[in-house]
Amino acid sequence: MGRLIVWVILVGIFLLSGYGLNLIRIAIIDKIANPEIVIWWKVLIGGVLMVGGLSFLGGFIFYRDRKRNKVRPPAWKTK
Repeated sequence: MGRLIVWVILVGIFLLSGYGLNLIRIAIIDKIANPEIVIWWKVLIGGVLMVGGLSFLGGFIFYRDRKRNKVRPPAWKTK
C-alpha cells in the first residue's frame, strides 16, 4: 500500500511538471498568434511548476540512490 501512495505522489508531481511545460508552450504560441497579449504570468507559473516538479523528482531519485549507496562522490572532490 505504501508503494502505491508513493507512485501516486510521483505521478501527480510529474503531471504538474508537464502541465507547467504545457503552460509555457501555450503562452509562446499565444504570443506568436497575437503579439498584444501579456504572457508573463503564464510563463512564470509554468516555470515554477516545471522547475518545482523536476527538482522534486530529482531530489527523490537522489535521496533514494544515496540511501542505497549508489551515489559516487563528485569528481572534483576525488584526488
